Amino acid sequence: MHENTQSTSTRRSFLGAMGVGIAAGSVGALPRSAEASQRKEAPTFRFVFLPDIHLMHDRRSPQGMEAALRVADRLDPRPDFLLTGGDLIDSLRDKSPEEADELANLFLRIWKDNTDLPAHHMLGNHDAAGWRNDSFPKEHPEFGYAMLRGRLGMPGLHYSFDHGGWHFAVLHNIRLVEPKSYVSEFSEEQLNWLKTDLADSQGRPTILFGHFPPISAIEFFDGRAKHAEGTWTLSSQRMSRNPWDLVTATEGANVKAFFSGHIHRLDRVEAAGRTFICAGSVSASKWTGHDHETPEGITIVDCHDDGSFNYAYHDYGWEAT
Repeated sequence: MHENTQSTSTRRSFLGAMGVGIAAGSVGALPRSAEASQRKEAPTFRFVFLPDIHLMHDRRSPQGMEAALRVADRLDPRPDFLLTGGDLIDSLRDKSPEEADELANLFLRIWKDNTDLPAHHMLGNHDAAGWRNDSFPKEHPEFGYAMLRGRLGMPGLHYSFDHGGWHFAVLHNIRLVEPKSYVSEFSEEQLNWLKTDLADSQGRPTILFGHFPPISAIEFFDGRAKHAEGTWTLSSQRMSRNPWDLVTATEGANVKAFFSGHIHRLDRVEAAGRTFICAGSVSASKWTGHDHETPEGITIVDCHDDGSFNYAYHDYGWEAT
């Protein structure tokens, strides 16, 4: 599988932004008026990836979400669509039915008031309404992922769509397990669906998305990956437990990259002939400031008709207090 990707960025106030990966790129933030691509020709189209919004009532989170959507909506060239990356609402899994309903309505209202761009959505581990709250009955029609899936009009937890000669597949690489926990994995059923979906895409350049990174390098830099007695241990709550199954499922397809969120950090890994991009977080450290070197940001992706793409992480100008 051939990849032709570039990452370009600058940083308005922080010179320590760092690209981390087996194949590292420069990652940081663009000035508000800067283009996400340095190519001279205009892109065939542009979209914006918005992972880990983590909407909550406090920490000025609603104002931060509004700012991110306004900047995304007013980019020049304007995006053709927006795509969220899961964890839309912070700890919806811990809320009562009433609390979850209020936050879901707030999310929808902020979205409607700040952009009219077409939107595609993805859900994360925080988005399963009531999963960790015993006061939320499992028999409730909006328990778990049903609430946001229904209110956002999602066709499913995993689905695909075509746009501008490209193909996009949104995956759901999470399995909820007892007691009230989760692991990241690509289920056999979903991978079988993906094989068929990619075959049906007839060779179109394709980008895959999932909330969790299949693999990540930044985990080795902040203590998330544990080392003891000569052995590294990586958590399947941070990245998928079966990335090789994804590699196998995409053999022969024209997949350009896999974009993810969840870890709120930036890295790019080139491995097994694939490109894996962790794309930061709209909320950074859940609206309390930068998550290590990563500011609050959105990822701008320019797709070209030759099957190449450019991406950049854009600091949209919101500051924690």
